[in-house]
Amino acid sequence: MAPLLLLLLTLLLSSLLLFIISSITNTTKNNTTKNHPPLPPCPKGWPILGNLLQLGHKPHHTLHTLSKSYGPLFRLRFGSVNVVVASSAAIASAVLRSLDSNFSNRPPNSGAEHIAYNYQDLVFAPYGPRWRNLRRLCALHLFSTRALEDFRRVREEEVALLAGVLEKAREECRECRKAVNSCATNALARATVGRRVFMEAEEGEAGEFKEMVVELMRLAGVFNVGDFVPWLRPLDVQGVVRKMKKLHKRYDEFFDGIIKEHRRVAGGDGGGGAAAGDLLSVMLGWEDEEGGGKLSDTDIKALLLNLFTAGTDTTASTVEWALAELIRHPDILAQAQTELDSIIGQSRLRSESDLHKLPSCKPSSKETFRYTSLDTSLPPPNSLETLSEASWISNNQVRYALC
Repeated sequence: MAPLLLLLLTLLLSSLLLFIISSITNTTKNNTTKNHPPLPPCPKGWPILGNLLQLGHKPHHTLHTLSKSYGPLFRLRFGSVNVVVASSAAIASAVLRSLDSNFSNRPPNSGAEHIAYNYQDLVFAPYGPRWRNLRRLCALHLFSTRALEDFRRVREEEVALLAGVLEKAREECRECRKAVNSCATNALARATVGRRVFMEAEEGEAGEFKEMVVELMRLAGVFNVGDFVPWLRPLDVQGVVRKMKKLHKRYDEFFDGIIKEHRRVAGGDGGGGAAAGDLLSVMLGWEDEEGGGKLSDTDIKALLLNLFTAGTDTTASTVEWALAELIRHPDILAQAQTELDSIIGQSRLRSESDLHKLPSCKPSSKETFRYTSLDTSLPPPNSLETLSEASWISNNQVRYALC
């Protein structure tokens, strides 16, 4: 107990000392910056930690509650960092659209450092030529209209396989979550790495990967005290960094296996070329081009991490929520079934080209997106300079915004 007691006393004395220094510093700063415009309102917080302890286990619920008291634009203090919360559509649009060049970076955080290959991914990479190249690569070969049309057959084949799996179990009680997650993961994998990563008999592996994605999203939603109170960072008081490093190792081994297998099938270690049409072939081919902005294996794994994390569990969870809502509203379910039978018939599965013919199914899908939003807050953008349109924020006053 003696070492623990000594640690607690050290933390207490350090906190008291830092509180005194912080109070003196803030008083001096207030006296020297009286000409600055006032910052948005901020609820009272604790010494040293600020408002971190007020967030609770569901920060998005807490932020929504605070917005009712402090308005759609308010400020929180996380340790030594000022955070502006934009909780209305108009203000979020100003941050993410009108002023997007100013909020183009992400603030330093432990998740990007320990999971996302030390800021080598697309989400947390610093704004600049490398980020633009990665974004252009994904836009051309994965998100463009042509790419979406090219991979339509892949998506429809995976949905047909999912329908077959559910058809076999029609008389049984079956958890659809794993099957839907395998479908979403394999559809994305065929577009990005050129092959299915999970077979129907490998539900154990698919379930393990889903657990990895859910764990990553959970850790990404934790406000790590060390990110906002620098002197607590080495202590890892919440154990978050330790969990992040462990999860990163699992992802690294998973993507290493995918890249090695892709190179083996392609017939050598020199990159597969772009003939296969999938994104990994393009990235490996780009790696070999002289002066074309080479991508290392770390760059490739970081980009795959973004794609697999953002495009698997979110898709599967949305489908699961849609099924749950249809069961809760049998009248809408009956209307959708009648529409499908009358317009498409029962002899084939619906294809993506049929969507415009279904006036009821399309709004139901959009209502699912609206009602069951899976991302409660966006990755916080970092302010780069003083804003003329929003004078309450400046480089030495507010670090970043939550939308």
